[in-house]
Amino acid sequence: MLSIRELRDRAVIRPIKRAVEDQLLDLPGVTAVDIGAQHRAGRSTGQQVIVVSVVRKKPREQLKPGACVPADVFGIPTDVIEEQPVLQHIHCAENEPLTPRPRRAERPGVISGGSGIAPCRAVHLVPPDVAAAGPHRRIGTLGALVTGAAPMVVPMGLTTFDVGCLDDGWSVGDRMLDPEGGRVHAELARAALSGRVDAAAVALAPGSTTTCVVEGIGPITGPATAYPGERVRKHGFGTAVTVGVVTSVDATLRIDHGEALGVRILREQIRVVGPEARFCGPGDAGAAVLGPGGRVVGLHVAGSCDGAVGFASPIADVLAELDVELCTEPQRIHA
Repeated sequence: MLSIRELRDRAVIRPIKRAVEDQLLDLPGVTAVDIGAQHRAGRSTGQQVIVVSVVRKKPREQLKPGACVPADVFGIPTDVIEEQPVLQHIHCAENEPLTPRPRRAERPGVISGGSGIAPCRAVHLVPPDVAAAGPHRRIGTLGALVTGAAPMVVPMGLTTFDVGCLDDGWSVGDRMLDPEGGRVHAELARAALSGRVDAAAVALAPGSTTTCVVEGIGPITGPATAYPGERVRKHGFGTAVTVGVVTSVDATLRIDHGEALGVRILREQIRVVGPEARFCGPGDAGAAVLGPGGRVVGLHVAGSCDGAVGFASPIADVLAELDVELCTEPQRIHA
């Protein structure tokens, strides 16, 4: 848990970070701008600073004039770390079977948070993104169940824009597969890729049996705001249930969404760090991030290449932009 002094220092730094983050993101190799504890020789100094992530750290003498991250910004020190946020979905060749994962447990045929989702439409990919060029399916996570606001109370599932929409060729009604059973079970209903949200909602097929829980974690009780120091969990299709700690709610990221969509900036995202092992991995995009008491705080979007760090869009922004509400009934419901 952050101390009162650390929280106060972050409040002072926040408007300065927001004012300069675009200039910092324009520097060569910069991938993110955040607020966090300064580290020296691998140890935290306890001082809150502007943290700048780069693909690879280089000595200052190897950088061109004007390409260096300044040592301080308006008197606020900076710290430079190596980190590259990447989208976290799985690609498999279109002609490969979508095989079930043995860890999926309890309720065959029941749609719940933490299950997998894959658009029927394929996307053409080439190396080095995949082993061989050709059409590929994209697999991510259906993180939580939601409903449209009244009177459009239709059961839907949350995932990310890049999972549900693939690229700029998407349209409402695009069909979605269950990657563990191979059946069509949803259609794209709503999507948002904005400065703060990477999300989509898919309408579940009529007759679907659903339960408003996240597998391996428990019932969803509503939304909440994340805060630094909070312990959270998520269930992703790629890495199942993992535990992490929120270390920031101020992460601004440059994320490559591929040739069609290009590089997009996501602001004020939640940063989660796995305390002992990795927090996330490929296939986890779209997982709901839950705090204490079953409260959803975010929708997992991206992670560091090694999976030690995850990034999530704040759930309040996701729900507002998609105009949906979290399903909080623990019992099964029928679409």
